[in-house]
Amino acid sequence: MTNDICKNFITTILIRTKNEAKYIGKTLDILSNQSLKPDEIIVVDSGSTDETVEIIKQWTEIKLIQISPEEFTFGRSLNIGFKAAKGDIVISLSAHAFPYDQNWLQNMVKHFNDPKVAGVHGKQLAQPDAWPTVERDHLMCYKDEIRIQTDPDNIREHSFSNANSAIRRLCWERHNFDELLPASEDREWAVTMLKMGYKIIYEPSAAAYHSHNESLFKVYNRIYKEIIGLQSIYKLKISRLYVIKSWGTSVLADFCFIVKNNKDKNWLFRVPIYRLIWSYGFFRASFSKNIK
Repeated sequence: MTNDICKNFITTILIRTKNEAKYIGKTLDILSNQSLKPDEIIVVDSGSTDETVEIIKQWTEIKLIQISPEEFTFGRSLNIGFKAAKGDIVISLSAHAFPYDQNWLQNMVKHFNDPKVAGVHGKQLAQPDAWPTVERDHLMCYKDEIRIQTDPDNIREHSFSNANSAIRRLCWERHNFDELLPASEDREWAVTMLKMGYKIIYEPSAAAYHSHNESLFKVYNRIYKEIIGLQSIYKLKISRLYVIKSWGTSVLADFCFIVKNNKDKNWLFRVPIYRLIWSYGFFRASFSKNIK
């Protein structure tokens, strides 16, 4: 039944790239071996200076769209790809996100026979070499139970990530991605869909490996942008005391995770600094004047 349902849709996979030469070939190889073949693959590249574009051009069936780095925001690159897509369902996948198995695409689109489903997001697995802090964060965020999100007033039901998601094109046409947000454009879109009466589905069987072992500067920059985006959506009032408590709670949870799972004990010394940088990005963004 699932295969018959899937065949009713035209599917486009949309990948955004910039300097992804290390990963894009592996991602495309995995996509070519899916049990449900995508009807179209589009790559939006925002100024790669490595061999990313050359690798993509080896796949003659892929539609490549090139934009300048100055044009890039997450929302804008997505909107450009969606406008070019012919699919009824557009699947957004990070260039360095590797689908877990051959049924990833089929599991991602199987819910769209319900016309009230606007989007589906899949489980994100930490890479085998992920740092303990990254691995714990993934285990906290991405569970094994399917979740149907319908309540626009419940912030717990607003989760959505375009690193590994599928979107009904008609719903995107009703509300494009916010091109001004530095991040969290996916969550803003999901919240809007819930307010319109649509559903968002979390589907753990549509899993992909997607995690980053980042420098402290990149950790700070990513968290800063994400919180700026979230603050633009929610206008939350976050106190300094909350940030301090959050740091302490995270450090303690990391310590317990490292000891319980026999991780590299050197991380017991690294964790406080890692979480301090994380919390500093959170703090700076919470009181930033750059919020929309």
